[in-house]
Amino acid sequence: MILGLLLGNSSLRYAAFDGKSIVERGRIEWQDLDRQAGEIHRFLEGRRIEEAVIGSVRDDLLGRAVERVPAGIPTLVARRDFPLPIENRYARPEEAGTDRLLNAIAARARSKGAPAIVVDFGTAISISVTSRDGAFLGGLIAAGGRTAARGLARSAPRLPAVDPAPLDGSFIRGDTVSAVQAGVYHQVAGGVRQMLRGITEDLGGGPALILATGGEAAVFAPGIPEIAGVVPDLGLEGLFQAHASWRAGR
Repeated sequence: MILGLLLGNSSLRYAAFDGKSIVERGRIEWQDLDRQAGEIHRFLEGRRIEEAVIGSVRDDLLGRAVERVPAGIPTLVARRDFPLPIENRYARPEEAGTDRLLNAIAARARSKGAPAIVVDFGTAISISVTSRDGAFLGGLIAAGGRTAARGLARSAPRLPAVDPAPLDGSFIRGDTVSAVQAGVYHQVAGGVRQMLRGITEDLGGGPALILATGGEAAVFAPGIPEIAGVVPDLGLEGLFQAHASWRAGR
């Protein structure tokens, strides 16, 4: 089996891959890593791990992640130890986040020749686009829902720090907590819908596969009908596909 570690802005995702599919996975917030480190050890018990592969947008935390890999298991970092099998058309390719490229690789495999759009709902909302011929084109980056809500609370101290949540009734809210929850929710969901419309137009208006991933995807995707499905492990899928492609080409 292959152990995959995906280092995001706010969390570490991990999964085991048996060569055909992801058989189990987990997620730990960085702030909880030391306290919950035993979860990874329990996850690895009884599994014969041949190699560990890492995708990272937090190289400052790479050492903490590598510490979780059992001694003696070879560890490879995407883009450092093996290339990502996707044409990167960013103006400065090195600026494109590894998470966005891995999402694009996995979405491309699912899109069957159509353009693909991935909305990653995390600390930031990153929208990544692949062309019909499978290249990474770029996309857009905006504040995530929780990030926006926390920023609002910091800038306006009388407003509560809450998690965004959809309305279950009137748009006219009679209390501050639900006003902030619903306001940020619809700001994000409406903004993403507008961005998807613009991206689809830029692609020529034809059909495109639109997928959602990330920690807040389950919250926002139901309010964005353009999204075809939520794939929580999309980045890990891309990581395992990239590693397998490199291994096959050696």
